[in-house]
Amino acid sequence: LFQPLLPHEEGATPTAADDDHTTKQQSRWIDTSPYATTSSDDKPEISFLWENAPRYETKSIRDTVQVYSHLPNGIHVLDDKWALARLMMIPSSHNCSGNHDEALATLESHCFRGSDGFRIFAQRVGLLSSNENDADNNNVNSEAQYQFEDLLQTTQQHHQLLPPPPPPKNLWVIKDAMSNGAGGIWIVDPFNAHEFTDNNNKDQQQQPMILHPQHRYIAQQYAWPPTLYKSRKCHVRVYGLITSDGRAYVHERAFLHVANEIFEYDSSSSNDGGATKEGNTDNKRRERFEPSVHITNCCANSHDEDKFSGEICVELDKPGPFSTSHSNGSSDVGVGSGNGDLPLGDYFPSIAASVAMLAEKSAAYVQGGQANDGFEYLGLDFVLSSVPDEGGEDSTRRKPVAYLLEVNAPPSQDTATGLTHAEELHDEVISDLLRLWVLPHLGIESSRSENGWKCVYSPPSLLKEETSIDVEEKPSNLIVPSKAAILNKIRWAMFEKKASKEYESSWHKEEVVGEENDRKSHKCESEKADSSFDADSFVSFVRSQFPCFSASTITSLSSAETPESENIFLESGGGAQVPLVVVDAMSASLMNRDRSVVGAKYLSEARKSIASLLAGCHRDDEEVQNRDGEQAVILGANATSLLDILARMYVENELITRDDEIVIASENHLANVTPWIKAAESVGARIKWWTATKCQEQQSSGTEESSSVLSDLVTERTRIVAVSHASNILGRVRDISAVCSLVREVTMNRGHVIVDGVAAAPHLLSRGSQASWYVVSLHKLFGPHLGCLIGRRSIALQVANIEGQLSNEKLCREYEMGTMNYEACAGAIALKEYFNELGIKAWRRSGDYEGVHCHSQTQTAQITSTQASGDQVVERSSALSNSAHLSIARTCIFQVEIRLLHSILGYLRKISRVRIIEDVGDMKVTLDGGCISNSINERRIPIVTFVHELIPSSQIVEHCRNHGVICRACKFLATTKLWDEMNLNEYDGVVRFSFAHYNNISDIQRTIHVLEMLREWR
Repeated sequence: LFQPLLPHEEGATPTAADDDHTTKQQSRWIDTSPYATTSSDDKPEISFLWENAPRYETKSIRDTVQVYSHLPNGIHVLDDKWALARLMMIPSSHNCSGNHDEALATLESHCFRGSDGFRIFAQRVGLLSSNENDADNNNVNSEAQYQFEDLLQTTQQHHQLLPPPPPPKNLWVIKDAMSNGAGGIWIVDPFNAHEFTDNNNKDQQQQPMILHPQHRYIAQQYAWPPTLYKSRKCHVRVYGLITSDGRAYVHERAFLHVANEIFEYDSSSSNDGGATKEGNTDNKRRERFEPSVHITNCCANSHDEDKFSGEICVELDKPGPFSTSHSNGSSDVGVGSGNGDLPLGDYFPSIAASVAMLAEKSAAYVQGGQANDGFEYLGLDFVLSSVPDEGGEDSTRRKPVAYLLEVNAPPSQDTATGLTHAEELHDEVISDLLRLWVLPHLGIESSRSENGWKCVYSPPSLLKEETSIDVEEKPSNLIVPSKAAILNKIRWAMFEKKASKEYESSWHKEEVVGEENDRKSHKCESEKADSSFDADSFVSFVRSQFPCFSASTITSLSSAETPESENIFLESGGGAQVPLVVVDAMSASLMNRDRSVVGAKYLSEARKSIASLLAGCHRDDEEVQNRDGEQAVILGANATSLLDILARMYVENELITRDDEIVIASENHLANVTPWIKAAESVGARIKWWTATKCQEQQSSGTEESSSVLSDLVTERTRIVAVSHASNILGRVRDISAVCSLVREVTMNRGHVIVDGVAAAPHLLSRGSQASWYVVSLHKLFGPHLGCLIGRRSIALQVANIEGQLSNEKLCREYEMGTMNYEACAGAIALKEYFNELGIKAWRRSGDYEGVHCHSQTQTAQITSTQASGDQVVERSSALSNSAHLSIARTCIFQVEIRLLHSILGYLRKISRVRIIEDVGDMKVTLDGGCISNSINERRIPIVTFVHELIPSSQIVEHCRNHGVICRACKFLATTKLWDEMNLNEYDGVVRFSFAHYNNISDIQRTIHVLEMLREWR
């Protein structure tokens, strides 16, 4: 960044020709960049900053300048092909300014990852066929007469055009989402689609996969029919602008870029036999997908000076008729300005509609740039085409449209050719940008009033007919742009998750059966069971697995009934019952002790089983094992002791210092509170509280800070954020991914998120995959007394202060104390077997599996491909992976628990003297939408706590226990802050009912009957 000491003429900038002059008069320029050696006192204040991309080093500058060349998170949303596809595939919610919706033209787009994702996409749209000859089923009638439109035809010729060729049945453009220029672009149809699937490579060592397994790709429908220029395919480079007030502009001048080769696409393949067939097919393949025919970027065509058309200047404010004066055959056709430019105003309404929609759809994810009056300068590529003019009298007439292909933010500051006419157009666009937005916001009046920028969109909050720029004094409470960028990234992550889910659900009923090894790459997500799921039958089987519930009474009665003599267990939150398979495994380990062999094997297998059990629905067993080296699974006596060890190691290895901050959720169990308070006190770090209600914010005092909005608390100095996956009192499931995204962005990966999953794990069977550390207690997960702390290997090494290579087993031992409880490890291994058996049993009983959907792309297709029963069901269930069985079990558990939860909550809400202690919706990640309760199904775990205005909690529990309902009342090791927030200080504790998947509706009914027996209950 260099700033002149002497004022220059408006619009003048130093050029290469001024190098000598600049060198001789270096005193006229001051380096004001973050890398400058000049004293900060000698640096003048910067008013306007223009940089290609935000850099960390310029953060303090761009947050304080008057005008900045980017919007918060603008590049990540507007310069990403994947993001563009997500935005443009969603229908507009309301008309854009100028009623451009009628002119809007969009291309069907799909997002996928790697060759596996391509295969799923190709199957869905019918790209893959058994052979290439079968694939070519869209041949054009050779006797019919067709013609492509050409920009150089006169108006008379335009009306006399023959109709364009019919569209190919399946013609797509595949793009690498992060590539630029001509690289990473392929033309695909049924003829060559098999080349993009990894299993169709005949020699994978010499012919590597075309698509990288980890890259993101976009499949965009080929724009048909393409409007040509001199019989060649072309596109228009349009310049756009989105400003911090939400407006969008398009400049009247643009460039036309043209492919080198004559355009043709033969949808039929050669069927000639004989010795020449293979050679003819290869030639036809090369011609059919030749980049110089289809790709119009300058970088793909400029190598051939004889054919390259250069950069043709375009006027978007001047409609046809198309002039014949441009057909002189020179490479500088259409250059110059004024009448020499190619008039393409007929396409402007369609271009404007796309830019307006882009501005509308991206607004939520680039907001917050008012403090530095940010803007995003865009280079938009449109391919020209036409569609039938349904509103016209002439049925053969076609209407010009423009399809948005991609966006560069910002476009290159130099033209592709460096030719004079091109540089003049480019300079005019940028000079108009300065006059439109920058100079007014710097308080500088421009000497020129005319401007080439046309407003095509204004947000509803602004007057649509108002296009002038109003410069007002900025309010003092505007959000800092760099912080706005972080919040925008979180909003985008939430939108991406929702859009991905909606996209997958739209294909659910039309899924195509894929190859068996597809399951390696697809996520499995359980959904709600439909009415065919028999919850009572499922619970009956579950209870038969637990010694606690008498087999004689269970088998003699429907699970919808519980004998009066049997206790009702509603205290799983304090310690769950244990299935027989776990008890047997622990007993067996005691009968055959061999510490160095059997014990060590138990320990190793227990780590794998717990990691697999809590991996959630995102990975199958094989992938968990492959990623085993990326996580450390640390075992201990319980969650409390493991968190205490962890906090002390952070302090001992100086990962928390005096200048650091620790954020703690007030809803946490003390096990995830006390260790961090002690750590902070020992080094002098600052504690901040993420509160469950807003009222606590007004009670903040002294050195403590609290807020119900996490983004208010997390700063660059935050080193620890301690949260609960679900509170053992409030029960609301928190969105750990959103928390981790916020912490990662704000702290630049220096902050760690420690999640207490003790209360949530028994119900979700899933941990926060992005969390730095996740802790559980197996005795609340239907297992033995054993704590487990799962952390990312890289963080585990850092916290243990270990450098170099170290096996995972040795790394875990750095955290573990003494000899491990091998009997408990044996029980942990069996615990996974128990849940696996639940999935198998549910699958066999459901028959066609319609009641317990598991949406792995291959697994769903495999499971629902036929209607099976009896032995066929048993045989097919054995083919499912363990992750599929766990996913089925997870779905069934959810269905059982949600029914119990709704039943008891519905009853308690009707009792006017009862106050349910629950989440009030104040606790959020971000202020305007990152509500952390928006997790899977906006779920809460089946824990219900309440107080009665007349009857003490302890008396309610005593009464319940006397009548066979096992529950509990106390403070459940909650923080004093939570007690204050919930106004519970006048109570001796809260009554807690905590259910599990072995409870049934009869338990709820008997519990309600017992409560009704209390005097003064109603």
